[in-house]
Amino acid sequence: MLRLEESSLAPHRWELIVDGPNPGCYNMAVDEVLLNQASDAATLPVTYVRFFQWEKPTLSLGFSQKAAKAVNVDFCQRMKIDLVRRITGGKAVLHHREVTYSVISNDPLFFPLGDIVETYKLIALALSLGFKKMGLDTQLAARPTNLPALKEKSTAACFAMSNHYEIMCQGRKLVGSAQRRTKNAFLQHGSILLEFNPVFLANAIGCQDHSNLQMRVTSLATCLGYTPPPEEVMAHLQKGFQELFNIQFELTSMTGSLQISAENLGRSKYAFLDGYRSTEMIAPHRPNP
Repeated sequence: MLRLEESSLAPHRWELIVDGPNPGCYNMAVDEVLLNQASDAATLPVTYVRFFQWEKPTLSLGFSQKAAKAVNVDFCQRMKIDLVRRITGGKAVLHHREVTYSVISNDPLFFPLGDIVETYKLIALALSLGFKKMGLDTQLAARPTNLPALKEKSTAACFAMSNHYEIMCQGRKLVGSAQRRTKNAFLQHGSILLEFNPVFLANAIGCQDHSNLQMRVTSLATCLGYTPPPEEVMAHLQKGFQELFNIQFELTSMTGSLQISAENLGRSKYAFLDGYRSTEMIAPHRPNP
């Protein structure tokens, strides 16, 4: 694998996509379509970095979670919280007041495609550099060993658990991430919390006690003392990737066959979850370049 400092002679170009806010079914479909495209053996080396938001609060479940066990469906329907399933593993994530990132790549020059942990580490380092540019000191987590045992259904929440190289601030989890890998490529996406409401999340997953979530999870608003605009967060994180990997971004968007594939997949696969109907698929929001 190329050492990052050796890439300085010829900066590579990565594709940057800035999306949203969009329906959850579209957001998840785009990630899968880009992963499928990068996984095609005929695709040249490519890396996408995507930042996006959500048109309404959306609870995403890991690919093996069952809604009946992980979701308070009555509460979600009453509060108009959408449900969607990710193609990545892990537990439930409530996407609300956050910036979400995705990295999709088939390029072994930058990522050890056979090493899950090292890929997590590299992406975490890039995100941490972006947070540092915001004046925020963060740490990379190992698996926790000294925290009280998780209680009941709080274990259904992704942010209740910290895995290798996830990003912590002031002893609590700030960014939750998950991966999906194919033979030739990988997808990693994760939630960067602008604000956090532990009661809202606890109710959405049917947890009676939100204290574990409050103890384990933090947000940029808590760490910085103010809620940064999403555009500010995205701009700093872009600089973190550029600095760590010594790359240049080329702003792009979903067009042509990729766009059609994402919209079709959003309707056919992601608009339903265990019998629960998500919001009708609508034309995705495309911000001005």
